[in-house]
Amino acid sequence: MPHHAVRNALPILVGTTLVAVGAYLRWLGTNPALPPDAEIPTVHYPGMGTGIESWDFVVLGATSLALFALAFRPRTRLQSAITFLSGGTAMFLCAFYLRTFSPLVGFDATFVPAVGWYLTVLGGILLTGTGGLRLRNRMRN
Repeated sequence: MPHHAVRNALPILVGTTLVAVGAYLRWLGTNPALPPDAEIPTVHYPGMGTGIESWDFVVLGATSLALFALAFRPRTRLQSAITFLSGGTAMFLCAFYLRTFSPLVGFDATFVPAVGWYLTVLGGILLTGTGGLRLRNRMRN
């Protein structure tokens, strides 16, 4: 594989890897800033454990499209658009996830985003940025 092909594929591979690892890891955890005597309700929301649950199937499906587009149609406008949309889908679903359950879930709430959520958002940002920049360059040519 030529050096430029690896360099062009690397952001997509890293982005999809971040999304895949993030989808497997926990998306929610208990807020560490809560006082020791805080009453934490005994609930289990999807995403509080490791494994594939909740929106992970949709996120993984969307980002797998970016990998398939990379494998079959490299360096085209369609591949750039699919990468952009799959990253945007991952970011949208992560934001939607925090607003879906209850007031107990959020950045300053009882349950806060965990490492899996942040990795998924980071992978989505990388895919959206890569796809957007390449799409913009393809439109100019």
